[in-house]
Amino acid sequence: MTQEYKRHQSFPLRLSPSIRQQANDLAHVEGISLNHFISLAIAEKIVRMEQTTFLKEQATPKKVVTLRTDFRSDKLA
Repeated sequence: MTQEYKRHQSFPLRLSPSIRQQANDLAHVEGISLNHFISLAIAEKIVRMEQTTFLKEQATPKKVVTLRTDFRSDKLA
């Protein structure tokens, strides 16, 4: 971050009425504020994206160096 985090920084967020109502209802069921619900949702999304990136990096084939030894029959005897 280039700017220092400010605790009371506001961020205007435009939600469709239906999404806002669903989020508000779910927050109410959880017993938390809409603001806290949205903060948790964003945090969960960030974690999922980081996990996806990590798993993709782990699945990428790595260049493996193998030690090969050529066995010739004349050297075995």
